[in-house]
Amino acid sequence: MQKAIRVAFASIPKDSGTFTFYRNLRPQLAKQGIEMFCVSVGKREAELWDKAYADENCVKLAPKSLKIKKQAKHFVKWVRDAKIDIVMGINSRPILSAIEHLPQQVHALARCANGFDHGYKITLSGKPRLERIVALTPKLRQDLITSYGVSANEIELIPNGINPDAYKQARKAKRGAQKVLQLAFIGRLENTQKGVFHIPKILEALKKRDIPFKLSIAGKGRHKSILKDLLEIYLHEGSVEFMGALKADELADFMGTQDILLFTSHFEGCPNTLLEAMMAGMVPVSWLIEGTTDFIIDHQKNGFVHTTKDYAGFAESIASLNDNRALLDNLSKASADKALKYFTNTIAAKAYANLFKEVVAQAKFHEPKSWSEFTPDPNFETGLSDYLPASLVTKIKNFKSAVLKK
Repeated sequence: MQKAIRVAFASIPKDSGTFTFYRNLRPQLAKQGIEMFCVSVGKREAELWDKAYADENCVKLAPKSLKIKKQAKHFVKWVRDAKIDIVMGINSRPILSAIEHLPQQVHALARCANGFDHGYKITLSGKPRLERIVALTPKLRQDLITSYGVSANEIELIPNGINPDAYKQARKAKRGAQKVLQLAFIGRLENTQKGVFHIPKILEALKKRDIPFKLSIAGKGRHKSILKDLLEIYLHEGSVEFMGALKADELADFMGTQDILLFTSHFEGCPNTLLEAMMAGMVPVSWLIEGTTDFIIDHQKNGFVHTTKDYAGFAESIASLNDNRALLDNLSKASADKALKYFTNTIAAKAYANLFKEVVAQAKFHEPKSWSEFTPDPNFETGLSDYLPASLVTKIKNFKSAVLKK
């Protein structure tokens, strides 16, 4: 019997895209003889650990340690003891710092999931040891090649995959059945990446067109209070509702009641929220992130993509769906069909399984660096927050948001 391939994937059990990736992929990989572990290392990561999300393959190492070298040593020992074949460091500083110290037979892969400079830089952490890099979208792949000097043959394009069964009931819903359009924003309530401050301007453009709507905002984040102030008039009249963060088991039911997803991000990797909404049959209306949103959405066929800040165009697309409810329902079906054809966890798992098997079969060996040569990964800044409880760091961030509000 062929030995199962064992993969260590750096993540923290919590409400995040990285952990969602692990949760979606792990059971599908198991069917192909690949065992995946979610690994968290050090006190900072342990403080973010949510046991409600953890499964039996979630591993917590050195949970009281604040010293990066000690954390890295704990991880390397665990890799050796657990007979791990492949390590994916993702955005864990201790694991990325340990890459060049891994046992010689262990393979290191990277996964590029974020389209900004720091995301690209940590993707390339431990570059001498990296055997392959997974890019989630064409944009990420092209940026790695043109701006970061990665060879095209080192990169695999594998988009995220969503479990279609979780959204089966939602896909059956008829869209546009209610008199008032049901709009939704789902995600972290902050503006730098998620662009939530575009929402009031989008609603203003809808008001000018006399489009009746109900917007449900699901999520939490540091700009929530500012956004609530900006939407005060809509909250007062009842056309906007803040629902808080939804649990994973609540999300599909919610999406089944919504017609349109407002996707206002400035940059993304391969956004799970967008894929989940389409899998559920919501029609996305999005800003253009070249090589990302236009890779996922086919404009006017299963959703709409507009240049950022084109509020008039954004509102016009929504107006067309309000005026033609049959079109809304048809685009809903087309949206789900696109997700089912290209973005399931089965498709993603097959691509990852092929990659893992290919890498292990090559049997490359790398001489590990001595611990006397250890240096923490330079792509992470060491600051006071590294030595403070996670709860206190959150309070500091909230205080900064309150100052910004003033």
